[in-house]
Amino acid sequence: MLKVIRNIFRKVKRDVISPVSWDNLRKLQPVSPSFGWNRGTPVDRHYIAAFLDAYRADIHGHVLEIAESSYSKQFGAQVSHFEVLHVQAGAHVTIIGDLTDKTSLPADKIDCFICTQTFNFIYDFKTAIEGAHHLLKPGGVLLATLAGATQISAYDQQRWGDYWRFTAQSAAKVFGEIFGEANIEIISYGNVLTCTAILQGISAEELLPEELNYQDPVYPIIIAVRAVKA
Repeated sequence: MLKVIRNIFRKVKRDVISPVSWDNLRKLQPVSPSFGWNRGTPVDRHYIAAFLDAYRADIHGHVLEIAESSYSKQFGAQVSHFEVLHVQAGAHVTIIGDLTDKTSLPADKIDCFICTQTFNFIYDFKTAIEGAHHLLKPGGVLLATLAGATQISAYDQQRWGDYWRFTAQSAAKVFGEIFGEANIEIISYGNVLTCTAILQGISAEELLPEELNYQDPVYPIIIAVRAVKA
Protein backbone atom coordinates (compact mmCIF):
# COMPACT_ATOMS: atom_id res chain seq x y z
CA MET A 1 0.00 0.00 0.00
CA LEU A 2 2.65 2.51 1.02
CA LYS A 3 4.53 1.62 -2.16
CA VAL A 4 1.87 3.51 -4.10
CA ILE A 5 2.34 6.70 -2.10
CA ARG A 6 6.11 6.22 -2.23
CA ASN A 7 6.01 6.33 -6.02
CA ILE A 8 3.89 9.48 -5.93
CA PHE A 9 6.35 11.28 -3.68
CA ARG A 10 9.27 10.12 -5.84
CA LYS A 11 7.79 12.16 -8.66
CA VAL A 12 7.60 15.28 -6.53
CA LYS A 13 10.67 17.51 -6.63
CA ARG A 14 12.43 17.33 -3.31
CA ASP A 15 12.54 20.43 -1.19
CA VAL A 16 15.74 22.35 -0.61
CA ILE A 17 16.60 20.78 2.72
CA SER A 18 17.20 23.07 5.64
CA PRO A 19 19.17 21.52 8.51
CA VAL A 20 16.98 20.40 11.39
CA SER A 21 17.50 22.09 14.72
CA TRP A 22 17.26 19.16 17.11
CA ASP A 23 17.41 21.62 20.00
CA ASN A 24 14.07 23.12 19.03
CA LEU A 25 11.38 20.69 17.94
CA ARG A 26 8.67 22.45 19.94
CA LYS A 27 6.42 22.93 16.93
CA LEU A 28 2.92 21.66 16.30
CA GLN A 29 3.65 20.77 12.67
CA PRO A 30 6.23 18.20 11.54
CA VAL A 31 9.37 19.02 9.61
CA SER A 32 7.85 17.05 6.71
CA PRO A 33 4.27 15.70 6.57
CA SER A 34 5.21 13.11 3.91
CA PHE A 35 7.31 10.73 6.06
CA GLY A 36 10.40 12.61 4.86
CA TRP A 37 10.14 11.60 1.19
CA ASN A 38 10.82 15.18 0.14
CA ARG A 39 14.01 15.23 2.24
CA GLY A 40 15.45 11.81 1.39
CA THR A 41 14.67 8.24 2.44
CA PRO A 42 12.04 7.77 5.16
CA VAL A 43 13.52 5.99 8.15
CA ASP A 44 11.10 3.06 7.92
CA ARG A 45 12.19 2.47 4.30
CA HIS A 46 15.80 2.39 5.45
CA TYR A 47 14.92 -0.37 7.92
CA ILE A 48 12.83 -2.29 5.39
CA ALA A 49 15.79 -2.33 3.00
CA ALA A 50 18.09 -3.49 5.82
CA PHE A 51 15.71 -6.36 6.65
CA LEU A 52 15.38 -7.52 3.04
CA ASP A 53 19.13 -7.25 2.51
CA ALA A 54 19.70 -9.48 5.55
CA TYR A 55 17.34 -12.14 4.16
CA ARG A 56 18.08 -11.80 0.45
CA ALA A 57 18.94 -15.53 0.29
CA ASP A 58 15.19 -16.22 0.68
CA ILE A 59 14.29 -14.11 -2.36
CA HIS A 60 14.42 -16.57 -5.24
CA GLY A 61 12.16 -18.61 -7.52
CA HIS A 62 8.58 -17.36 -7.72
CA VAL A 63 8.74 -14.06 -5.81
CA LEU A 64 5.60 -12.09 -5.05
CA GLU A 65 5.02 -8.46 -4.03
CA ILE A 66 2.00 -6.21 -3.69
CA ALA A 67 1.38 -3.68 -6.52
CA GLU A 68 4.97 -3.76 -7.90
CA SER A 69 8.16 -5.84 -7.89
CA SER A 70 10.81 -3.27 -6.97
CA TYR A 71 12.13 -5.03 -3.86
CA SER A 72 12.12 -8.40 -5.65
CA LYS A 73 14.32 -6.95 -8.36
CA GLN A 74 16.56 -5.07 -5.93
CA PHE A 75 17.25 -7.92 -3.52
CA GLY A 76 16.35 -11.11 -5.38
CA ALA A 77 18.75 -13.61 -6.94
CA GLN A 78 17.85 -16.45 -9.27
CA VAL A 79 14.28 -15.18 -9.47
CA SER A 80 12.38 -17.16 -12.09
CA HIS A 81 9.14 -15.18 -11.93
CA PHE A 82 8.39 -11.70 -10.64
CA GLU A 83 4.79 -12.00 -9.47
CA VAL A 84 2.64 -8.98 -8.53
CA LEU A 85 -0.58 -9.22 -6.53
CA HIS A 86 -3.33 -6.61 -6.65
CA VAL A 87 -7.10 -6.55 -6.29
CA GLN A 88 -7.39 -4.95 -9.74
CA ALA A 89 -5.82 -5.72 -13.09
CA GLY A 90 -2.82 -3.62 -14.07
CA ALA A 91 0.14 -3.52 -16.40
CA HIS A 92 2.41 -5.51 -14.07
CA VAL A 93 -0.21 -7.48 -12.12
CA THR A 94 0.14 -11.24 -12.51
CA ILE A 95 -2.26 -12.34 -9.76
CA ILE A 96 -5.58 -10.58 -9.31
CA GLY A 97 -6.71 -11.40 -5.82
CA ASP A 98 -7.49 -10.33 -2.27
CA LEU A 99 -5.43 -11.58 0.67
CA THR A 100 -8.59 -11.81 2.76
CA ASP A 101 -10.26 -14.11 0.21
CA LYS A 102 -8.42 -17.41 -0.31
CA THR A 103 -10.75 -18.36 -3.17
CA SER A 104 -9.20 -15.52 -5.20
CA LEU A 105 -5.63 -16.73 -4.58
CA PRO A 106 -3.62 -19.61 -6.06
CA ALA A 107 -2.45 -22.18 -3.52
CA ASP A 108 1.13 -23.34 -2.95
CA LYS A 109 2.58 -21.21 -5.76
CA ILE A 110 5.04 -18.72 -4.23
CA ASP A 111 8.59 -19.33 -3.00
CA CYS A 112 8.97 -15.91 -1.38
CA PHE A 113 6.32 -13.31 -0.61
CA ILE A 114 7.67 -9.83 0.16
CA CYS A 115 4.80 -8.05 1.91
CA THR A 116 5.95 -4.70 3.29
CA GLN A 117 3.77 -2.29 5.29
CA THR A 118 0.54 -3.91 4.11
CA PHE A 119 -1.18 -5.80 6.93
CA ASN A 120 -1.67 -2.59 8.95
CA PHE A 121 -3.94 -1.30 6.15
CA ILE A 122 -6.15 -4.42 6.18
CA TYR A 123 -8.87 -4.49 8.84
CA ASP A 124 -9.08 -8.30 8.89
CA PHE A 125 -5.31 -8.68 9.06
CA LYS A 126 -5.34 -12.21 10.51
CA THR A 127 -7.32 -13.52 7.54
CA ALA A 128 -4.90 -11.67 5.25
CA ILE A 129 -1.94 -13.42 6.92
CA GLU A 130 -3.73 -16.73 6.37
CA GLY A 131 -4.04 -15.71 2.70
CA ALA A 132 -0.29 -15.13 2.55
CA HIS A 133 0.27 -18.59 4.06
CA HIS A 134 -2.10 -20.07 1.46
CA LEU A 135 -0.08 -18.56 -1.42
CA LEU A 136 3.25 -20.01 -0.30
CA LYS A 137 4.66 -23.35 -1.35
CA PRO A 138 5.66 -25.70 1.48
CA GLY A 139 9.03 -24.31 2.54
CA GLY A 140 8.14 -20.91 1.09
CA VAL A 141 9.02 -17.77 3.02
CA LEU A 142 7.01 -14.69 3.91
CA LEU A 143 9.13 -11.58 4.49
CA ALA A 144 6.74 -9.06 6.00
CA THR A 145 7.08 -5.70 7.70
CA LEU A 146 4.49 -4.11 9.95
CA ALA A 147 4.10 -0.52 11.12
CA GLY A 148 5.11 0.17 14.70
CA ALA A 149 5.61 3.69 16.06
CA THR A 150 4.76 5.65 12.93
CA GLN A 151 2.17 8.25 12.02
CA ILE A 152 -1.07 7.60 10.19
CA SER A 153 -0.73 7.51 6.40
CA ALA A 154 -3.40 10.00 5.33
CA TYR A 155 -3.18 8.79 1.72
CA ASP A 156 -3.97 5.19 2.63
CA GLN A 157 -6.47 6.10 5.33
CA GLN A 158 -8.58 8.01 2.81
CA ARG A 159 -8.53 5.19 0.24
CA TRP A 160 -8.67 1.81 2.03
CA GLY A 161 -7.99 2.54 5.69
CA ASP A 162 -5.08 2.63 8.11
CA TYR A 163 -6.15 0.40 11.00
CA TRP A 164 -3.32 -1.12 13.01
CA ARG A 165 0.07 -0.63 14.66
CA PHE A 166 1.94 -3.71 15.86
CA THR A 167 4.44 -4.74 18.51
CA ALA A 168 6.92 -7.60 18.42
CA GLN A 169 4.67 -9.43 20.89
CA SER A 170 1.48 -9.08 18.84
CA ALA A 171 3.31 -10.06 15.64
CA ALA A 172 4.83 -13.13 17.28
CA LYS A 173 1.42 -14.22 18.54
CA VAL A 174 -0.57 -13.86 15.33
CA PHE A 175 2.10 -15.14 12.93
CA GLY A 176 2.91 -17.97 15.34
CA GLU A 177 -0.74 -19.04 15.37
CA ILE A 178 -0.76 -19.29 11.57
CA PHE A 179 2.77 -20.45 10.68
CA GLY A 180 3.72 -22.13 13.95
CA GLU A 181 5.93 -20.60 16.62
CA ALA A 182 8.96 -22.62 15.52
CA ASN A 183 8.70 -21.25 11.97
CA ILE A 184 8.86 -17.50 12.62
CA GLU A 185 11.48 -14.88 13.40
CA ILE A 186 10.53 -11.43 14.67
CA ILE A 187 12.87 -8.41 14.51
CA SER A 188 12.25 -4.87 15.76
CA TYR A 189 13.93 -1.89 14.09
CA GLY A 190 14.12 1.55 15.67
CA ASN A 191 15.04 3.60 18.71
CA VAL A 192 13.74 6.75 20.38
CA LEU A 193 15.76 9.03 18.09
CA THR A 194 14.66 7.36 14.85
CA CYS A 195 11.07 7.27 16.12
CA THR A 196 11.32 11.02 16.60
CA ALA A 197 12.80 11.35 13.12
CA ILE A 198 10.02 9.49 11.32
CA LEU A 199 7.28 11.27 13.26
CA GLN A 200 8.88 14.58 12.28
CA GLY A 201 9.53 13.49 8.67
CA ILE A 202 13.31 13.70 9.06
CA SER A 203 15.03 11.44 6.55
CA ALA A 204 17.51 8.63 7.11
CA GLU A 205 20.21 10.64 5.32
CA GLU A 206 20.01 13.25 8.09
CA LEU A 207 20.98 10.69 10.75
CA LEU A 208 24.32 9.06 11.50
CA PRO A 209 24.82 5.34 10.77
CA GLU A 210 25.29 4.58 14.47
CA GLU A 211 22.03 6.37 15.22
CA LEU A 212 20.14 4.33 12.63
CA ASN A 213 21.77 1.04 13.55
CA TYR A 214 21.07 1.18 17.28
CA GLN A 215 18.01 -0.98 17.97
CA ASP A 216 15.88 -0.52 21.09
CA PRO A 217 12.95 -2.99 21.19
CA VAL A 218 10.93 -0.55 23.31
CA TYR A 219 10.80 1.89 20.36
CA PRO A 220 9.99 -0.12 17.21
CA ILE A 221 9.38 1.80 14.00
CA ILE A 222 8.79 -1.40 12.09
CA ILE A 223 8.35 -5.03 13.08
CA ALA A 224 9.89 -7.43 10.56
CA VAL A 225 8.70 -11.01 10.23
CA ARG A 226 10.28 -14.00 8.55
CA ALA A 227 7.77 -16.83 8.45
CA VAL A 228 8.25 -20.22 6.78
CA LYS A 229 5.38 -22.42 5.63
CA ALA A 230 5.92 -25.88 7.08
